[in-house]
Amino acid sequence: MIRPRGFRSLIAASVAAVAILAAWPVPAAGQSSGLVSTIGAIARLPFDLVQKILSNDTTPVNVIVQAPQDVVDSLAQLYGVVIVKRLYSGAVISGTPQQLDVVAHDGRIASLAIDRAVTALQTLDTQATGANLVWPTLLKAGYTGSGIGVAVIDSGIASHPDLNNRVYYSYDLVDSNNGGRDWYGHGTHVAGIIVGNGTASLLKGPKLWSGLAQGAHLINVRVLGGDGSGLTSDVVQAIDWCIRQRDQFNIRVINLSLGHLPVEAPGDDPLVLAVNRAVAANIVVVTSAGNYGKLPDGTPVAGGIVTPGIAPTAITVGAVNTRGTVRRSDDVMATWSSRGPAGRPDAPDSWLIKPDLVAPGNAIMSAAQPSSYLWQTLPADRHVNGTLGGYLQLSGTSMAAPMVSGAVALLLEARPTLTPAQVKVALQVTAQQLPGYGLIEQGAGSLDVPLALAFVTARSPERAPSSTTIGGETVWAGGISFDSRSGSTILNGSQVQWNGATIDGQSAVWGSTIIWGNTMVWGSTMVWGSTIIWGNTMVWGSTTVWGNTMVWGSTIIWGNTMVWGSGLPNGTS
Repeated sequence: MIRPRGFRSLIAASVAAVAILAAWPVPAAGQSSGLVSTIGAIARLPFDLVQKILSNDTTPVNVIVQAPQDVVDSLAQLYGVVIVKRLYSGAVISGTPQQLDVVAHDGRIASLAIDRAVTALQTLDTQATGANLVWPTLLKAGYTGSGIGVAVIDSGIASHPDLNNRVYYSYDLVDSNNGGRDWYGHGTHVAGIIVGNGTASLLKGPKLWSGLAQGAHLINVRVLGGDGSGLTSDVVQAIDWCIRQRDQFNIRVINLSLGHLPVEAPGDDPLVLAVNRAVAANIVVVTSAGNYGKLPDGTPVAGGIVTPGIAPTAITVGAVNTRGTVRRSDDVMATWSSRGPAGRPDAPDSWLIKPDLVAPGNAIMSAAQPSSYLWQTLPADRHVNGTLGGYLQLSGTSMAAPMVSGAVALLLEARPTLTPAQVKVALQVTAQQLPGYGLIEQGAGSLDVPLALAFVTARSPERAPSSTTIGGETVWAGGISFDSRSGSTILNGSQVQWNGATIDGQSAVWGSTIIWGNTMVWGSTMVWGSTIIWGNTMVWGSTTVWGNTMVWGSTIIWGNTMVWGSGLPNGTS
C-alpha cells in the first residue's frame, strides 16, 4: 500500500474525526420481551427502535410495514396498533415500542422501519453564480426532452413564467386541497433546472437562466411541506404512484432531491425498496448524494451518502462547483457534497461506489416564487427579480440531481428504448474525470451531455466520439462505468446490452475504458483522491486515511449508542 506524506500525523488525528454511514439494524432477538416469539422469526429492526424497546419508552412510534392490506388489518386486530395511513406497498402503523416488539415477532413481517423525516438537500452557503455547462450545447444537439415525463417528487411547483404549460399533472400528498403549490420554494427551483425556458430572464442581459430539457413535461408530486420537510412514507407512496401512472403520463424519470441519513440496511430501507421497484418498471430514478461531505471544522467526511441515494439502482449525483465559468478546467468538487462509499465499514462485501457521477450544483440560479419560504428568508443577494418573474440562487446536490434528470430526458428523447441500466452506462462512460478526486467523491466523473447524446445515438459504442469542446477546451470522456449492487442483486444483471453487443467486465468501449461487471475487483491501483490508494490491504477503522486530512474515525460508535452528526454543515436534516 502506498502511504501519502504525513501518514502518521493523520493517523494520530483520527480520534477526533467522525464519519457518517448507515447504522445497520441491531437484532432484537433475545433483547426484547419476545411475548409472541412462537409466532415466527423476528423482523429486522433499526437500532433506534431497539433502543426504545430496551429503555421501556412508552411513546408511540410510527413505523412503515410492507405487507398486503389484509396482513395490515390483521396486525391492527391482533396487537392493537393503529393504522395511520395505507400505502400501495403496505401501511404506516403506530404503536408503543412494546407493541411493535410484539409485531416484530409476527412471521409475516420481514422488517419495520421508522417513518422518518426527509428533507430537501439544498445548501445555503453559496458563492458565485454557477453556469450550466451544457446549455450552449443543447440547441446544437437539437434535443429538448420532448415527450418525456419527469416526476419531481419535492415540495411542489409554483406558478412561474419559465414553467408555463410544463406541469402536466399535480398530486399533493401533504394537503389534498393545496393542488401541489410550492410554499417552500425548493421544488420550483428543481423544476426550473429541468425544464425552465428562461422567459422571465429574457430582458436581463446575456444570462438566460433556462433548464436542460425545456421540451420535457413535469409531473408534480408534493411530499414536502412549507418548511421543506416531509415523511418517508409519503415519498414511498409518491414513487409507487408514479409507477402506477407511468403509462398515462409517460413517466420515464423520477427526480428525488431529498432524503435522510440512512439507518436501516438497504434491504430494509423503504426508500431504497421503492426506488428499486421504479427502476424495475423501467423508470430512471435520479437522486441527490447529500450535503454531508465535511464536518463543521472543514474535515472531509467519508460515507455520507443519504438514502435513497444508497439504492444500487439509483443514479446518485454529487455536486461540482463550476466557479461560475463555462470552461471545465477550473471545476472542483463542492466540499460539502457527500462522499461514498455506501455500506457497512466492517463489511467490504457491502461497499457500493457512490455517487454514480457529479454535476453542477453550486450557486445555481433557477425559478423562484417570491411568496415562498426560501425567497423570504434568504438574503437579498440570492434574489434576482427578472422581467416577468423571480430567480433564486441555491446550492446543493438537490441542484445537481435535476441537472442529470434533464440530461436523462434528452437521452430518452434521442433513444426512447434505453433502459435505466443503459442510461447509467451512457452518463458514466462519457463523464469527465476531475483530476485529484477519486471514485468516492466524483463517481465516474462530471456530466457531459453532448458526449452522452453522441454515445446513445452512435451505431455502436466503439464509434462514439470520446471528446467534445466546451468553453473552448477539449473535454475527454473518462470512460469509467460501474454497476452498484446490494448483496447478490445486480442492476439489470451483470451485463448490459448495447446495439446487440454485450458490455460487461471483460470488454472496453474506448481502449482503457472499464465497465464494472459482476466481477468487481478492488485493486491496488484504484485511486481514492490525489494521494490515497485503496489497496487490497486497506482496512476500515482507526488506521485508515481517506484523502489528505480525511480519516475514518475510531470515535464512531456502532449499535445502540450510535449518535448521528447533527452538527454537520450544509444539510437540512
